[in-house]
Amino acid sequence: MNSKWKKFNRKLSLMLSTSLVVSMLSLNLSVSAEVATSKNSFTDIDHSYAKTEITQLVEQGILTGFSDGTFKPSDAVTRAQLAKIMVGALKLNPDTAEASKFKDIKEDQWYAGYVGALVKSGIAQGTSKDSFSPNKNVTREELAVFFVRAFGWTQQNVTNPSSKPQLFDLDQVSNWAKDSVSLAYQSGFIKGLVQKDGTVKFNPSGIADRQALARLAYEFVMNKSTYDSYMTPAKTGDETEDSNEAKPETTKPSEGSSKGSSGSSSGDKGNGSNNGGNNGGGEQAPSKNLTAPGEYTLGDVTGNVTISSQGVTLKNTKINGNLKILESVENGDVTLDNVNVTGTTEIYGGGPNSIHAVNSVLATVIVDKADGSIRLVLEGGSDVQQIEIRSGAIVQNVSTGQVGPIDIADSVPHNASVALSGSFDSVMVHAEQISVEFGDDSTIGNLEVFEQALNTAFKINHGAVVNRAILNAIVQFSGGGALHSALVNVEGIDFSQLNQSPTIEADPTVTSVVYSPEAAEFSAIDSTRQIVLTGNAGSAFKDITSFATWEVDDSNIAVVNSGKIQAKGNGTTVVKAEYGDFKIHVPVTVAVYNEGAAYPTLTGIQVTNGSAKLVFTEGFEISELTADDFVVHAYLNGAEQQLNNLQYDNGEFTFDAVNSYGSTLYITVESDVNKTHFAGSQSGAIKLTGFGGHIKDVAGEAVANLQIAFRKGLDNKTGEVVGTVTTDTYGNYRIYLPPGIYTGELGGGDTKYIKTYLIGVSAVNVENSNENQTAIEIPTQDETRIVMTWGKDPADLDSHLVGPAGDNGVFHAFFADKQYYNNDELMVDLDLDDVTSYGPETTTIRHLLPGTYTFYVHHFSGVSTIKSSGAKIEVFHGAVAAPSASFTVEEGSGNERYWVVFKMIVSDNGSVTFESVDEFTDINPYSSLQSPIENSEEEL
Repeated sequence: MNSKWKKFNRKLSLMLSTSLVVSMLSLNLSVSAEVATSKNSFTDIDHSYAKTEITQLVEQGILTGFSDGTFKPSDAVTRAQLAKIMVGALKLNPDTAEASKFKDIKEDQWYAGYVGALVKSGIAQGTSKDSFSPNKNVTREELAVFFVRAFGWTQQNVTNPSSKPQLFDLDQVSNWAKDSVSLAYQSGFIKGLVQKDGTVKFNPSGIADRQALARLAYEFVMNKSTYDSYMTPAKTGDETEDSNEAKPETTKPSEGSSKGSSGSSSGDKGNGSNNGGNNGGGEQAPSKNLTAPGEYTLGDVTGNVTISSQGVTLKNTKINGNLKILESVENGDVTLDNVNVTGTTEIYGGGPNSIHAVNSVLATVIVDKADGSIRLVLEGGSDVQQIEIRSGAIVQNVSTGQVGPIDIADSVPHNASVALSGSFDSVMVHAEQISVEFGDDSTIGNLEVFEQALNTAFKINHGAVVNRAILNAIVQFSGGGALHSALVNVEGIDFSQLNQSPTIEADPTVTSVVYSPEAAEFSAIDSTRQIVLTGNAGSAFKDITSFATWEVDDSNIAVVNSGKIQAKGNGTTVVKAEYGDFKIHVPVTVAVYNEGAAYPTLTGIQVTNGSAKLVFTEGFEISELTADDFVVHAYLNGAEQQLNNLQYDNGEFTFDAVNSYGSTLYITVESDVNKTHFAGSQSGAIKLTGFGGHIKDVAGEAVANLQIAFRKGLDNKTGEVVGTVTTDTYGNYRIYLPPGIYTGELGGGDTKYIKTYLIGVSAVNVENSNENQTAIEIPTQDETRIVMTWGKDPADLDSHLVGPAGDNGVFHAFFADKQYYNNDELMVDLDLDDVTSYGPETTTIRHLLPGTYTFYVHHFSGVSTIKSSGAKIEVFHGAVAAPSASFTVEEGSGNERYWVVFKMIVSDNGSVTFESVDEFTDINPYSSLQSPIENSEEEL
């Protein structure tokens, strides 16, 4: 598969309606044999150009595979299979009678009803008057026709006619498909294939396979439509009482039925199209599209309603279907007054004052505005069954009605803010590295934080109360409000910034506790010894050491912190621990050995998974020590642990790494019973969590012996290094670190690589083994390298470089046309295209030509915006380790698709200057930089 196909499939998907594509592909692309299959079980996608898209869509539950563990990416889709997919997507009822006119379809065939329904909708017809050709592969021209009909597009929809030349092979398109193909191409819906002579062909008889459709679905799910300026929703019937487009109440909007045959879905949040819909139980019902400001009353609507304009007030309406508030509302206001929505209310537009629901009844509400600048206000007696927040947002509840659970989804971008004000019975948080604020005097009944919500920060404002929290991830709390109680299931949660720490609940599954050792004896001041407290939870054992409450009777003799006792003075005392109803007492004796004498002591220990490094009194000669001088105890999962291959050498014990991910390994080292060579004991511990990955170079070769230094926190590039690791001969690394998010620094210094970073997540429940990165070499003296990095979301930012070509034209280097040659010499190369967050993505200019180079960024896929991506572009001109120029996006509102970053101007004598542009636009900058035809080959 040609590597230049990447963008065609991406852009093709942008105009598909949400329910059409997502529902279409959530059904089986191959209807007869596909089953739900784990993404990790596919045996045939490693070489598919859509491997990433297939994998991510399976993770989202949109695609499935076959029972034999394959995905069959290259299989074509037949017309019968496509009929089933589209009928399911459009929620049409199968109709075998309508298919009976085709001689090649029998009533008892599985696809008869689907073909009939699709034909009845007007989307499909037949290959002849009495033939449908159900087993025939779907061609490119057929796809164009099906989708154009599904949208209801006509030439009258064109609001911004294109100046592009027509397709060179349009005369090869079947007569019945020419109008649709031409319209789809002129709109940008399809692109064609650019030939060497500059002409663009469509190849109408070509077929689309499963991987192409997977990519199409992926790109739509992650992007949405960008072609609104070219197309507007189709009008069906007269623009009077029979129109689907609702008018403000002053014009008495009609609720008449549609006269058109469009079978499109309930609409696209990007383009405002809403020409079909279905009540789920018979004939299709018309949908309403509120496209102008005003007050509307629609009464009882069977179908879907779309609001695409700000300044809309919808009153006294029951929607037996879904409601969508589109991005085109922008930062304006919409009010729902006495509105009942039985389906889903999806909110994609609105501003900081924004969406008001007054005395309304809403089933499921989804809030998903890309830049997060949106507020939903529930007023009067509004009832909401549940709210799912997929972006930054403010939700204010001043209603006297019932508001169900708030689910803050893991799709919320890093560093986004969610603010909740009012009373909420339940808040569930899946999102990682965000801030959640509970407004003044708010009340939260139950807060549940899931495992993936690492490093999320909760602020409980003055007067606010969170009654109970269930915490399964390391998070932080702050503010002047109160958290009454918490069930803490992970170590390391920070309550120190609250006025008062919560009451820590005991795990109700723990039925008994054991502890070891049952007594502690010390032979030196400041010696330490760990008491390990273990809960018996049915057939499992739970380390509850850090969750118990610890205290000591006499702090002059010893102190205790999370079960770790430290000796302070001669004498005896008792350390006590309490966990729920369970209480333990540990006798403590401190008797300093050879008190007053210059006797060596063990003063410190550093534990890793595989070693314990010891520290002794300064000046003590440790070379005389042997393993016989020590006693070593290890504890794991409530029992003493045998350390395999335990060896001692020159102040360090080594042992085989313990394979018990998620547990804490405790090690205590003390002198032998006779204190032959030293006194004292020291205890250390390590949480057996961490991550690993692979480091390669741009050519894909393993990078060996490269050190990675990790700091705690997302994008933390300064401060304390908490762990280091060096890649092995295969470029692999593995590091044990406590649960959390870490930023790894690699390259720089005396290495041959530019300093770059990777993000690693150490989780409690699973070991992440694919925290990979690409090491970027410092360019040669003749090269210029542009390096782009960004955050978790958007998932894919694309680098575009336009500059002078040797033929007095321009080149355009991007993922669909990565390399530019001049006289068989490689001049420019997009040598690394990253599609899975963070970057780096690199473009290398091998040889500079005089002229102006323009670099811009395209938000290709993801939920968030360029302005909240944290994108940074560094330019390395020549053999330098530090950037010659650097540009960082300024955070703000707005969801434009393109960021024009800078111009690099090369004079005739070779000198280079940089000019910041920093402009945002929804129009592809390439169109103004030279050629009217994008130099790429693209496929459906």
